[in-house]
Amino acid sequence: MKESLKKNKGLLIITVVFSILSSASGVFTAIVLQKITDVTLSKDMNGFIKVLAATIIYVAVFGILYFIYSIASKKLIRNVTQQLRARVFDGVMRRGYEDFHSVNSADYISALTNDIKMVEENYILPLLLILQYAVTFIASLILLIVLSPVVTLCLAVCLVLMYTIPSLFGKILQSRQDALSSRFSDFTTKLKDILSGYEVIKSYHITGAITKEFNQENNGTADAKYTADRLFVINESLSQMLAILTQVATIFLAAYLVFRGSLTMGTLIALVQLGGSIVWPIVTIMQNMPKIKSIDPVVKRLEEYMSYEDVSFTGTKEPSFEHELAVNNLNFSYDPAQSVLNDASLTIEKGKKYAIVGGSGCGKTTLIKLITACYSKYQGDIAFDGEDLRNLDSDRLKQMISLIHQDVYMFDKSIQENICLYKDFTIEEQQRAFEMSGMDSFLSKMPEGAATMVGENGSNLSGGQRQRVAIARALIQKTPILILDEGTSAIDMQTAYDIESRLLEIQELTLLTITHKMSAELLGKYDSIIYMESGTIKEMGSFDQLYNRKESFYRFFTLQE
Repeated sequence: MKESLKKNKGLLIITVVFSILSSASGVFTAIVLQKITDVTLSKDMNGFIKVLAATIIYVAVFGILYFIYSIASKKLIRNVTQQLRARVFDGVMRRGYEDFHSVNSADYISALTNDIKMVEENYILPLLLILQYAVTFIASLILLIVLSPVVTLCLAVCLVLMYTIPSLFGKILQSRQDALSSRFSDFTTKLKDILSGYEVIKSYHITGAITKEFNQENNGTADAKYTADRLFVINESLSQMLAILTQVATIFLAAYLVFRGSLTMGTLIALVQLGGSIVWPIVTIMQNMPKIKSIDPVVKRLEEYMSYEDVSFTGTKEPSFEHELAVNNLNFSYDPAQSVLNDASLTIEKGKKYAIVGGSGCGKTTLIKLITACYSKYQGDIAFDGEDLRNLDSDRLKQMISLIHQDVYMFDKSIQENICLYKDFTIEEQQRAFEMSGMDSFLSKMPEGAATMVGENGSNLSGGQRQRVAIARALIQKTPILILDEGTSAIDMQTAYDIESRLLEIQELTLLTITHKMSAELLGKYDSIIYMESGTIKEMGSFDQLYNRKESFYRFFTLQE
């Protein structure tokens, strides 16, 4: 928060200066009323005209000052909230794979929407109001002392009461706001979960149960908001009541002094006006101070997102893959009670093709995630050209590897944009990727070709079309390592065979394919097959070698045929 305000130092100074000027000038309305009343009662026409002219100039100056303040404050709020979102988003994007997935993505969405909105409404706006009304209060107090020290003393006693009672709500409001922020986050999480499961909800006819569950969450969130608002209402009601009491006391005291001849009627009018300029700023300050304090937990949470530093991989060395990727005695577990990989060792040579096969849950995908620097808490060694993975710059390492997932994610952009991913590629490079991925078979049928919008997560494309886009996306990068994690599972067997065969023919490409398709012809084209079982690498060799051994791979292969 402080950093965002520092970045807008100039705009902040302008806002503060013109807030002071406009607030201070607004107080002089009381003097204008005093002069108008006194010259009217004295029937002084010349004086009346002079006061009228001065009033017109005063109103014009006040309007200009307030306009500049309003524009500056609105721009300040816009800049600060924009920068807060940008910094929170940057912090989220800096997270390593493991840390990113340790938090529900709905929490990130809530932080970038609900929490930023709460900071604007309960921190920035109240802060500006407090500044504005503090100046009004000080200027009014000075004028009050000049006009009537007795009335000022009466006001001071009442203001002590106004401050003491509402200030008792600060800590309670803080805990309620923290609970509300958490509730908003939970609601966003539940809503995201429900909307993501739309197809399951419809397929299994559970709309009624889901609607009931949503209504429970919706009611809980509304109740949490109402609970916080109710406390604000109590605080504001007490402030309003004490404010009215203070004004009434001031009016009666001033009226009494007029009866005694100590004050003029114009001064009475001015004191009534100044009484409001003293009381309502205090009311506003008392109402907004608890809001500012209550937002501390939310600001702290945003600061944690903004200040995040990834400590999983801190290496800085330039990665290279000119010879081999070596894995030795690799052990890993998501849960300490259950190991996923056990003493896995293998060597991936540059330019060779490897098929990783085995039953579901045997550790194939976990092995890939480890060698692509997704998880750092492993035992054993992973080295690229002899350099330990932990010493390498993980961002640069990821630029050497293209990964095609079974579950393809697509941005709500065009097919071409989903393939190029913000990078510039020539028409020839794009066309080659289209052909290699088999996209050309359906691209010509699209209404706008490669410029066709794919919809939310590729909703306008079939599963097979999405996978071919994902393959084209990986191929166009021309990385030395390509990993295919069931990347052709949604494509018909002939197309999948053709695509995989083309990949196997790229000599300079190192290919790792996780597959469940037990095609002897296709597996025979790989340089080596890595067979995994229960987190261990049981066998490794060519298809003919493993088949002829008639051991673990042979039994798995013959069962799958």
